[in-house]
Amino acid sequence: MCGIVAYLCEKPCSFDQSDRLRNATDALRHRGPDDQGFWTGENGQVGLGHRRLSVHGGPDAKQPIHNRDRTLCVVVNGELYDPHEELRHNLVRRGHRFVSQSDSELAIHLYLQHGLGFVHYLRGEFAVLLYDANLHRLIAVRDRFGIKPLVYSQIEDQWWFASQVRALAAAGKEILPDHESAWHATSFQYTLPDRTMAKDVFQLLPGEMAVVAGGRMHKTKYWDLDYPRRGDCPPDTQATDDALVAEFEYRFADAVQMRLRGDVPVVAHLSGGVDSCSVLFAGLPNVDAAFTVGFPGADGYDEEPIARMAADRAGVPLHTVCGDIERLIEALPHAVSHSEGWAVNGHLPAKFLLNQAIANAGYKVALTGEGADELVAGYPHLRVDEGRANGLDIDSVILDRNPASRGIMLATGRGLDLRDVHQRLGYLPAFLEAKASLGLLLRSHLRDDFSDAFAGRDAYCELLDAIACQDQLRDRHVVHQSLYLWNKTALPQYILRTLGDGCESAHGVEGRLPMLDHRLFEWVRLLPKRMLLKPDSSKKGTVEKWILREAMRPRIPPVVANKPKHPFVAPPLSHALCGRGIARDALEAAINSHAYFDAAKTRLTLSRLPTMSCEQRITTDPLWWTILSSAMLSTAMNNNCNSLQATQ
Repeated sequence: MCGIVAYLCEKPCSFDQSDRLRNATDALRHRGPDDQGFWTGENGQVGLGHRRLSVHGGPDAKQPIHNRDRTLCVVVNGELYDPHEELRHNLVRRGHRFVSQSDSELAIHLYLQHGLGFVHYLRGEFAVLLYDANLHRLIAVRDRFGIKPLVYSQIEDQWWFASQVRALAAAGKEILPDHESAWHATSFQYTLPDRTMAKDVFQLLPGEMAVVAGGRMHKTKYWDLDYPRRGDCPPDTQATDDALVAEFEYRFADAVQMRLRGDVPVVAHLSGGVDSCSVLFAGLPNVDAAFTVGFPGADGYDEEPIARMAADRAGVPLHTVCGDIERLIEALPHAVSHSEGWAVNGHLPAKFLLNQAIANAGYKVALTGEGADELVAGYPHLRVDEGRANGLDIDSVILDRNPASRGIMLATGRGLDLRDVHQRLGYLPAFLEAKASLGLLLRSHLRDDFSDAFAGRDAYCELLDAIACQDQLRDRHVVHQSLYLWNKTALPQYILRTLGDGCESAHGVEGRLPMLDHRLFEWVRLLPKRMLLKPDSSKKGTVEKWILREAMRPRIPPVVANKPKHPFVAPPLSHALCGRGIARDALEAAINSHAYFDAAKTRLTLSRLPTMSCEQRITTDPLWWTILSSAMLSTAMNNNCNSLQATQ
């Protein structure tokens, strides 16, 4: 985990850019509190900055890193894994001479050897900014799943890239709310894939490379999820289930072991689910401790007792963070400011507090189980899609068995019109139905003038247009198609960016995600579907993530191996809003001056909470968290602009 910045302009600069570069880099101090480095080229036309979290490579791993003749310069956020140092050894045999033990230096030598094709040799969680002086071009690369963020914008005639929007603000970019992105977020929770909540600030897509030269930017897709088409014959179709489970176990262990590398101890995020528990046990005995969030007294949400059982079995100490409502509300402004996005649940401040506890305990690197549901089809909405495809009406059954997913991943009533989506895809993904019901809830509380500004537009068709061309949106099994759409929206936009990197980097913690190792994914995506969603005749349904459960069953506690999917969500805020207290006071303050939500409409729903049933209150919960987090993000943007003006 580091913070990176770079700029490039076509003409010699008329003034010294070093202060801008330093200000932008210093705005990322929280990402890399251990060291900093800067480099500017001749005439100030290019500059790279780096804030370092020191976890690997020792003192000589300081960035930016140059090649020997100083024609190349690179800064890297994240980790570039080199199993058994195969890449380094091969490059040395070809005449390359390394000057450090830093994994980041691999990017320079791979580029020297393969040109722009170097991206295909990168493995890990990373964002890379590389300058080629011979061609006066800047190359920006984001990892395949979008684990590490990379945003960009133009400031005057210069292209600027950074790990976070706040760095661009410090470089002189005026940061204003993007009303169009806000409208998209009130429609389906997220911005469009290449947008941010800041106007004219964009993000590089997962698996994308941008080349800036001659004053222009050219973007290319170097990797995609590429699920099999209908009729494709997976290579392992005839393999036995036992053989596939054994192969998965080997590949998963390899992905975990690679992420244990470094010069500092490694800990693990731990909930009561099979994902984080599997990562913990696969990392033993090289995991020093585990950290979890408890929600005391919240039945159906508090997984701390199961996490403690798993930690005891693993023989590692467990640190528990208290996630009561008061602490979550107090942490929310800081979590929103660092994550630079909106939230629909208290899991955002809970993740913020979890990583704060890791940093306070003296740790810098944490393994997480994020990405398992995307890797091996763990979400309940995928079971809905499969059931419908097989002519089964199991929506209500799955909704009853997954109460924590109500209103976020599973629809709880009417929603926005999705007929055009159904026509384009040939079916209606259950998770988009859930987002449409969320969208109807949020839109019904918006200010009329804000809604009217986007009248006649279809947010969901705009989303599909932004995700992929038409031939990528059909001709797959519905489970693969829904995973593709989810992995283009929820995964990079919210799970990885807002809940993941935003909350980890705020405290100088590097999250490592073995479930999203691209080599592991490329093998799993070709598995027969029975290995992911296994028919279970005794329960008249399917067992999700079957191959992961079977691979880890001999090691993890039986209660975890058999436990249904339970998303990491905080207890409903709506219960606390029925009376006075810190949550109600914070919400009232957000309502009073909100740019998008109508105060009268919102207060009317708020006044009805005491008479609602428990299920009805839970359905309103995303509304309250969205209002709170969006108001706090607007405040954070204003503060960034005010801080910038004070330094000019």
